[in-house]
Amino acid sequence: MSLLPWLLVALGLVLLLAAWAVWHRGRRISRCIAQLLALPADMHPLRWPDRARPVLQQAGIAGLHWQGQWFGDAVQGQWGEPPAPNWPSQALEAGPDCQILLRWADVARTDETRGLALAVVDVFAQTWLSRMRERTQAVAVALAQRAHVQLYWQHDMRNLAQWVGLLAEEFGAATPEQLPRLAQRLQRQAPLALARAQKLLQATQAPELQAPGVDVASKDCVTATDVPKTDVRTVLRNAAELAGLSMEVELDDAVPGAGLQSALLVSDAVAQALERALDNIFSNIARDPVARHTAQPLRCLCAVHQGMLQGQLHTPALSIPWPRRAFEPLKSPTGSGMGLYQARRSLRDVGGDLQAHAVQEGVQFGLTVPLASGPGRQEI
Repeated sequence: MSLLPWLLVALGLVLLLAAWAVWHRGRRISRCIAQLLALPADMHPLRWPDRARPVLQQAGIAGLHWQGQWFGDAVQGQWGEPPAPNWPSQALEAGPDCQILLRWADVARTDETRGLALAVVDVFAQTWLSRMRERTQAVAVALAQRAHVQLYWQHDMRNLAQWVGLLAEEFGAATPEQLPRLAQRLQRQAPLALARAQKLLQATQAPELQAPGVDVASKDCVTATDVPKTDVRTVLRNAAELAGLSMEVELDDAVPGAGLQSALLVSDAVAQALERALDNIFSNIARDPVARHTAQPLRCLCAVHQGMLQGQLHTPALSIPWPRRAFEPLKSPTGSGMGLYQARRSLRDVGGDLQAHAVQEGVQFGLTVPLASGPGRQEI
């Protein structure tokens, strides 16, 4: 019986040593996980296994092998012991273009040690998968932005093509007496059409795609006073002129200073968005047989409220009734009907808006765009 206390003490020491060993391994594993998470976040995903090698070896991983597909290319690599058929494996799938099969070997001699090593491998694999998904998601976002911008480009090119077709139709049907008048109009419209075409060419040749409505003023190197500005009235008149329509721009008499010819300045990004919206609106009006041959001009009544230009654009009577849900895209069976949707989207992308409703004498469009900040803006 005298040996029992010593046996209990010995058993306690053994348990204490075992607990210390588990705690020591757990602390080592915690350090390994912390080191994995501390690796550079901007590192290319395919460099991840090699950069994580010292940490994995410290955790008891004797070898690593990976192979799979990376955006259509076959990739593989390994370090440590040569791969064996009995190695455990894990599939990492970050979409159809990025799939990696990961295999590893450990030197653990006990289930406990092996479990701790697998915890590090699991963190390594999940972190690698997360970085792979970040890359694939970035590609998906870039492709979506490219498709978004190209959708605008396609409609802008369609508007230019419609202008060419309308002009050819008028010249083809003109009498000799009407040709001088059409030639004079073409002389006025040609510089505007050339400017639109040059903008499209510059956009397609740009090194990086920029979504419509992104203001260069948002870049740190450009101040608000350095941003080029355009008079809204110039945008309105040029868009109408290019569509073969006449335009009257008026200032609201209820606004103080409306009688002054103050500049209604907007940034170039806002001007381009407004230009795109007006092209879509005016191209529809120019194709309408009644509005096209009427002598009644378009009227736009402009006012300023809290730094926003608010314009009421009145069209002449149209031959076709104003449709319900006119801004709904792809509403027609032919898949067309993107113009008004894109017109509204263009203005909303720069902080503005577009509304429309039928009135007795045609359609009234409500245009809202932010005025340019800085000394160039005047409240009227």
